[in-house]
Amino acid sequence: MILKLLGALILIFATGNIGFTMARSLKRRVLLLSQLQGLLQFLVTEIDFAVTLLPEALIKVGESMGPEIDHFCQEVVSSLQLGLPLSIAWERSLSTLSDITSLSGDDTKPLKALAPVLGLSDRKDQLRHLKLAQEHLRQREVKAEQEANQNQKLWCYLGVLSGLVIVLILV
Repeated sequence: MILKLLGALILIFATGNIGFTMARSLKRRVLLLSQLQGLLQFLVTEIDFAVTLLPEALIKVGESMGPEIDHFCQEVVSSLQLGLPLSIAWERSLSTLSDITSLSGDDTKPLKALAPVLGLSDRKDQLRHLKLAQEHLRQREVKAEQEANQNQKLWCYLGVLSGLVIVLILV
């Protein structure tokens, strides 16, 4: 009897943990979109005022952002050091970023649109594209926050309740 009770508690804990993990990933997505906006704002500042080279700017911003953004920036810089064109390095790093985080493909579309423009156009054109991508990311963040607010509790309850249902079925 005690073994059944222990098994039931472990099952409820495991499914509840899955639900809470899904809820956390929704909130993490909102934070990452905000950090990506910060990345673009930093690049706007560096290109417009400091006239810093892109690899140096990416290293600076990566150190001040979260680990995912830092990984993204480091990957772009290392790809550039290997001799890859900026557009390819940017796109590869974006696909890696979306693979290791909770960002969707739609979340990275504004950043993918920057790939052919960065480093190939004049300063004003780059700034215009960066600000446009930043605005698109802001809109994605608002949508992601609405989704997170709607679905966080759902995932938490779903995790715990699915464990309870499984326990009831097995008993």
